[in-house]
Amino acid sequence: MNQSPMCRIVLWVATLSAPLLGAGCNKPLWGPKTETAGGKPRSLEQIKHTISENASRLDRPAGATSISVTARIRDEKTREHVFNLEGTLVFDKPRNLRMDLRPSIGEQAIGIGSNNDEYWVWIDPEMHKMRWGKHRHAGRSCAGRMTIRADQMLAALGLGDLPQGEAGITGPALKAGKHHDILTYSRQGGQKGQLIDREYWVARDEPFLIRVVVLRDASGRRMMSALLDDYKPMWPDGPLAPHTVSIDWPLDQTRFTMQVSAFKSIDRSQIRPTTFERPQGNRLPKGVNDIVQIDADCDNASN
Repeated sequence: MNQSPMCRIVLWVATLSAPLLGAGCNKPLWGPKTETAGGKPRSLEQIKHTISENASRLDRPAGATSISVTARIRDEKTREHVFNLEGTLVFDKPRNLRMDLRPSIGEQAIGIGSNNDEYWVWIDPEMHKMRWGKHRHAGRSCAGRMTIRADQMLAALGLGDLPQGEAGITGPALKAGKHHDILTYSRQGGQKGQLIDREYWVARDEPFLIRVVVLRDASGRRMMSALLDDYKPMWPDGPLAPHTVSIDWPLDQTRFTMQVSAFKSIDRSQIRPTTFERPQGNRLPKGVNDIVQIDADCDNASN
């Protein structure tokens, strides 16, 4: 029996919620039960080369004029909202991202964005509120949470290279999982020593790219898990990209599944200067009258 993308992510999330995902647990994870064993483990250098070579071919902005999104989101009163939306996506590495999502009939319901310095989201049921933060504060204890994290979606979409030279982060180290090669990045966790910061599960069969991304908070809890599926060329001779991405934010009880019909390359000169700017003033979405910086305390601590 065929399953919808949301059914697939629910089953996948249930699998990921096993005890081995407890706070601070650094054991290798196992994702979808339907995964095949694939080929033999590969070396760290082979894995890094394959991912970096594919990422290097993304040498121009990319977009999609037809994406379908199913999302389950809880508002501030813990009420669940289910969305079935359509929209567009524009990406320009490393951090420029914009998604505009709306129902088939009606006004835009969700806006997601990021640029080199900031990221933001607004969602219709959240009392007409837009939340935003700064990339340099991401992961700090002084930063609050938001329902959908554009900064974490950049990793989940699989459109960039592996992390390189991030402050306080070491790695990657290679672990052999049961069905994947797993790259782990660590950070210093005070008295707890080294903590796993993020994990990339890499397929052992073609195209040897990332299948699962896991991000953890300072306590070792799973902040985000993403399943990357249906890798295809973004354009002829272009990089491979997942065309189905399922994301779970367990701490906020948010699930987000995106299907892309097709990517296309975009001439950078055709992108408006405001495309990746956080909406302000008369560019704010209709009805948004409350703007919250989730990491304002981090700014105050730096002053």
